Amino acid sequence: MIWKPELSGALAMAAALALVAGAGARFIPGSSAAGPLARILDSLAPWLLAGALMLALGATALGLCRLGPGLMAAALVALAGLGALHLRQSLPALPGQTPDLRILFFNACIENELPAETIVRAALGPDPDIIIFAEAEAIAAALPLLQARYDFVSPCQPGACQIVLAARSRPRRFWTMSLNPAWPDRYAVAEIETAGGKRVFLAGLQLLKPWMSGLADTELERLTAQLGWLPGPAVAIGDFNAAPWSRTLSLIHRDTGMATARLPRATWPVAAGRFGVPIDQVLVGGGARLVRLSPFGEDLGSNHRGLLAEITLP
Repeated sequence: MIWKPELSGALAMAAALALVAGAGARFIPGSSAAGPLARILDSLAPWLLAGALMLALGATALGLCRLGPGLMAAALVALAGLGALHLRQSLPALPGQTPDLRILFFNACIENELPAETIVRAALGPDPDIIIFAEAEAIAAALPLLQARYDFVSPCQPGACQIVLAARSRPRRFWTMSLNPAWPDRYAVAEIETAGGKRVFLAGLQLLKPWMSGLADTELERLTAQLGWLPGPAVAIGDFNAAPWSRTLSLIHRDTGMATARLPRATWPVAAGRFGVPIDQVLVGGGARLVRLSPFGEDLGSNHRGLLAEITLP
């Protein structure tokens, strides 16, 4: 029994650290010295807070009858606050609605060892209206398969193929932009008109890793400016490298009003399956709403799972 005070103290200290990291990381600006670490931790907040709760429970069981329950209560309050935040900046799906548009997004991963044809044929399987590939160099060799099925496939230059968008009908407008100077053309926008005559702006994107604090902050400012400019119904889908409850997505919601999925799908790392972190997102605004959101492509050689989003438009 001699080891009980030491162990209970260690558990309480670990619980306090996990609590501070899980509850406080999202308040730290990316430009600060702790910003890069905070951008990683805030996407892991639910796991950190759940860990703090379990550690505090262990400390309580070993005899810390005041500090242990106090830490447990703090972890529960922080989890409730995180849940309330997510409710404010997300929208539930509308499974009773008929979708106007089916969009598949997949980060193909530049280091993917699967044949490009295998990846593209799998993406064609669900027969989406639009397919968006990030790190599209991995599928560049199979562009003819996309071109045979879709009327529009965005240009893809060998060695500089970041975002590829394939649409069943030619967009009214299409353009790409560079949100940061290090990896250009990772933001693409198409103005889509559906078969029923409805219009929507669709943005496909891939953001920098969150620990690249200087570049990532500038990139986020440019992204929110661009998304905020999109008029009417709008959808943004892509690899945000951040969870829905992170500071990154909170700032996007604050500045654009676009909302994440109420029940996000875990996408990274692919080996974690449904227990991974949802860092690939679908954002909707201007009356566009999610009908269904499904994971895709966990066996296609990428470190991300993709997303198949069904969207209804006003």
